Amino acid sequence: MGSKGDGEQIVNNPKSKIQNPKSLKPDDIGFRLGPRINAIGRIGNPQIVIELLTTDDMGIALERAMQCEATNTSRQEMCEQIGKQAIEIVETEYVASLKDDRVLVIVQPNWHHGVIGIVASRLVERYGVPVFIGTNEDDKHIRGSARGIPEFNVFEALQSCDDFLGKYGGHKAAGGFSLPVENLELVRQRLSEFANQCLELQHLKPLLKIDTLANLDQVNRELYQQINALEPCGIDNPNPVFCTQEVRVIEQQIVGKGHIKFTVAQIIDGQQYKIKGIAWRWRDYFPLPPLVDIAYKLKENNFNGNINIELELLGIRLSSDSQLSFSYQNKPVRTTFEYNGREYICGIYKNGDSAELRIKSPEEKVLAIKSGEDIGLLGINREQAQKVDIFESPYYDIIQAALKALESVSN
Repeated sequence: MGSKGDGEQIVNNPKSKIQNPKSLKPDDIGFRLGPRINAIGRIGNPQIVIELLTTDDMGIALERAMQCEATNTSRQEMCEQIGKQAIEIVETEYVASLKDDRVLVIVQPNWHHGVIGIVASRLVERYGVPVFIGTNEDDKHIRGSARGIPEFNVFEALQSCDDFLGKYGGHKAAGGFSLPVENLELVRQRLSEFANQCLELQHLKPLLKIDTLANLDQVNRELYQQINALEPCGIDNPNPVFCTQEVRVIEQQIVGKGHIKFTVAQIIDGQQYKIKGIAWRWRDYFPLPPLVDIAYKLKENNFNGNINIELELLGIRLSSDSQLSFSYQNKPVRTTFEYNGREYICGIYKNGDSAELRIKSPEEKVLAIKSGEDIGLLGINREQAQKVDIFESPYYDIIQAALKALESVSN
C-alpha cells in the first residue's frame, strides 16, 4: 500500500473494501512510491519496507506506510539543507573554475552519505557538469556518490582513479566510491583530466533537445494519452519534450520546498488558451519573465477526483517578442480594430527620438508605449496617467491586436 500527495489510495488490496480502479503508472512508482521506499533504504530501517510489502494486515501496512512518509519527509529536509550548503560552497570556491575543471568534486564532513547522491543530481541540473560529492566516513576515509551527464561515463571516470580509490562501482550515469582522505586532491585532479579528455565546453550546461513545437490548444488529454501509450519512459525511451513559443506567464507563486507553480497563456486566432504547470526547485529563477518560450513535458494532475493535464517546465528563454519593437514611418499611421467586441483606435507616432504606439479605448483612455520599453502609460492625459506593465493582461493582447491591425494598413 502507498499514498499519493493528495492522500488517495493508489494500490488495490483484494481484502479491502476500498477499491480504486485507477491503475498504477510509471510516475506513481518513480515519483511517489519509489522515493518513500527509497528514503527508508537511505536513512531508515529496511525492515519497515519489508513488512510494508509483505504484510496482509491493513493496519500494519498503514503504519509502515506512515513511517515511510515520515522518513521521506526527513530525507527531503536533509536534501534541502545539504543542497543549500553545497551550492554556497560551489558558488564561493568552485564556480569560477568549472569551465577549466569540467567536473565538480565537493566533500564536506557531517553530510549524511545516504542522501548526497540526490544532492549530486541536483547539482548536475544546476551546473551542467558531472558531480562527485562525498562526506567524511571517519577521520581517514571519504565516502561519496557521483552523477554524470550524457557525454561523461561515471564508471570509466572512477576506473581512471583506480590507484587512488578504495572501493568503487556504478555505471555510465552514476556511481559510488570511497577513498583515503589524503588522496582527495589527487582524485580531484585525475577526474578533471578525464573530464577534459571527453567533454567539450559545449557539453557543459547543454541546451535542451526539443522533440516538437506545439501550441497550447494542442496540449490536451488526447495528446497525453497518446504519449502515455509509449510508457514506460526512461533513459533509452525519454518522454517527449515540447516547446511552445511566445507564452505569457499570467500567474506564478512559490509552493512547497522552492517550486514555482504557474499558469501560462497563449493567444491563437483571437482566443486565449491557458494551462497550469510546475517548475521543480526553480525558486532561484522566480519570478519568471512575463513573455517566454517554454520547454516542457506533460504530466497528469489528479486532485480530488479532477484530472488535468499540466506542464512540467524544463527550460525557458526570452521570446523574440519579449521587447515590443516598431518604427515611425515618416508620418503617423492610424487605424481601428476590435478586441473582445470593443472598438479601439490605434496609431504609431513620433515622441522625441522614439516611436510611440498609442491605443485609445471607447472610454477615451489612451495606452502609450514607446518602442523597446515594457512599461506603458495609461490615462485620459499624460500628466495623470499611471504606469502599467504591458505584458500583463489584458494590455499585451490589446497591443498585439493593435500592431496586427497597423501592419495590415501599412501593407
